[in-house]
Amino acid sequence: MHNNPINNSVLILIPEKTDGDSINDFPDFNAKMIAKYFMNSRTFYCYDSIILNGGKKTEHDIEKIVSENNVSIIFFAPNGSDYGLSIEFFRRLKNQTGAKNVLWILDDEMIYDTLSKYYCQVFDAVVTCDYYATYAYQKLGIPSLYYFSSYSKSDFHPVEANKDIDVSFVGDCTKSDRAEYINFLRERGINVEVFGKGSDNGFIRKEGLSEIFSRTKINLNFTKVDKPSAYAWYLEDNPILNLVRQNKGRPMEIAMTNSFCLSEYSPSLAVTFEIGRDMDVFYDKMDLLEKVQYYLKNEDIRVQMANNAYQKAVNVYEAGIFIPRLLESLCDILANREYLPGQSKIFKNSIFKKNHINKLTSTMFRQLLKLRFGPAFETFTNLFQYGFGIFLISFIRGTKRGLVRVYLGIKEKYGKKHSTAFLPNKITQIGSKKSGVIVEMYPQERHSIG
Repeated sequence: MHNNPINNSVLILIPEKTDGDSINDFPDFNAKMIAKYFMNSRTFYCYDSIILNGGKKTEHDIEKIVSENNVSIIFFAPNGSDYGLSIEFFRRLKNQTGAKNVLWILDDEMIYDTLSKYYCQVFDAVVTCDYYATYAYQKLGIPSLYYFSSYSKSDFHPVEANKDIDVSFVGDCTKSDRAEYINFLRERGINVEVFGKGSDNGFIRKEGLSEIFSRTKINLNFTKVDKPSAYAWYLEDNPILNLVRQNKGRPMEIAMTNSFCLSEYSPSLAVTFEIGRDMDVFYDKMDLLEKVQYYLKNEDIRVQMANNAYQKAVNVYEAGIFIPRLLESLCDILANREYLPGQSKIFKNSIFKKNHINKLTSTMFRQLLKLRFGPAFETFTNLFQYGFGIFLISFIRGTKRGLVRVYLGIKEKYGKKHSTAFLPNKITQIGSKKSGVIVEMYPQERHSIG
């Protein structure tokens, strides 16, 4: 640890409070792990605040927290559509308070070209889950660190269970061509159990995952990125992403349960695990089928590879081990970075501008649905900041997307009910409760960097 700590107080900005009973709570988990490393920390749910209070009040509240609590590092962890806080705001925040800005990106394979590389212009460092993006940031003069998703051994661990599932997949079955691959295996006599959105078993809470992985002989992972949709709308102007293979956190979760993972190919997977020793990869449907058949017949090889991955996961990448090391390296960067002469201008291309207004449009409609008329009017006045042409294109897109999402939400709520029959003693679906908390404080003692 450092003898001269850079800071004892941090602010963590994430879009919204997640409901762990219906969606992955990984952003909240990361926020809590960061918070443990510092003496004082606060987590602020910026998009929740924008919906309730508007952009100006949200910016004012963030500035107040930073100044009153002597915050010296601000972590911003946006999702792919998080344009609510402007780039200009982060530059102003940095200049007025002297705090260091750190961009923490989970899905850079998808959003580097549309969001991250524009926001990073005013940030002091970046933590990214895309290994190859670290070099792209360095080309822009921004220090960056690679973070392969880490998890806690209290959440993911081996479970004593019979291996009574041949092949399983846990995840969103509506993404990309996952359903095609699963059906391909089933049509050729492979027994595949599927859990998650779009499956008969439905969403599985985190508490039930370790048992599923432990019961499964071959756990599948898919790496193609989302196709443009009402939820991944920010991808529609970047079709070359169809060629991208993304690092997923699933292989690490599986490894931490001492279970075997067979993953779709991703080039950066080999940075963390040794392919052929810790786990294996497939390249197409036939390759998947052949390797599933091979590993079902060769239990000893499968078990040895799972154990190799397990040892690496729990001794190197477990969150309590890896994240403190990552933050120590980050603090070194922030303390010692030498800045090149910078540009006063902030660069944005037309895709960024259209996405920005598209997001503001949907934000405005969401504010109206919640009867937040003042914030909605404020958002409306910001729709014209790039001119009428950008406004018209993006407003139409944002309106159309908003209507589609309302329809999908109604369909999901009143349509097919997801089964929770699998592992009934472990998995309990409860009603979703949206938290009204915008700021979470951690007043208890933390260890400083000293």
